[in-house]
Parts: sequence; structure tokens; C-alpha cells
Amino acid sequence: MELQRNEFKHAIAAGKLQIGLWNSLCSNIVTEIVCYSGFDWLLLDTEHSPNELPAVMAQLQSVQRGTATPIVRPAWNDTVLIKRILDIGAQSILVPFVQNAEEAKRAVAATRYPPEGIRGITGSG
Repeated sequence: MELQRNEFKHAIAAGKLQIGLWNSLCSNIVTEIVCYSGFDWLLLDTEHSPNELPAVMAQLQSVQRGTATPIVRPAWNDTVLIKRILDIGAQSILVPFVQNAEEAKRAVAATRYPPEGIRGITGSG
């Protein structure tokens, strides 16, 4: 299986200006509308909104054919939250409250599989 190209990350690496929208509305319908509105990226906020994992998954599904790259903001720098957000298909995350190197290492470890990190896999699907 080939991973979908992350246009946001490629554009940032190329030094291209990116314009985005911070979305605190917990609606896959609104998300689908705004992902076709000309933005380069769309941040799905779970820190400052009642956006829970099933709703985020529906929002990620709704942007699949849109022009905006989704970025998910976990509610906290929590290993379990980060792993679950990645497991439902997020390619980009913006982790809040990273205050020091140790917290940054913990956040990165949640995004990497062993031996580089602590992200797990399941075969129960």
C-alpha cells in the first residue's frame, strides 16, 4: 500500500507559503466544505473543542478528496491520544503544551514504531 503524499509537509520543506484554517467545529460536513475553500491546510482542533476521536475520524475521511491537508491537534501531549489520532489516519499533528526537550521526546516517541519509539500495532482488525 502506498501512503498518500502529504502536500503540506512537501510544501513546507520547499519553502512555499501555506495558508490554512483553524477548525474548532466538530462537523464532518463543515470540514468537507472548508477543505474545498482554497486553504492549503486545515487544523482539526481537539484541544479547544468537544471534538472526540469518532468525529475526528469522520472529518479526516471527509477531507480525503479535498485540497486542504488535515492536521490534527490532540487535546494534550498524551501518548495514547497521539497514537490513536495517528491510528485513525492523521498524517500531521500539532501537539500542544510541549514545554521542554523531554516532553518533545515523549511526543515524538508516540509517533514512531519500535525501536525508535513506542507506537504499537495491532492484528485484531
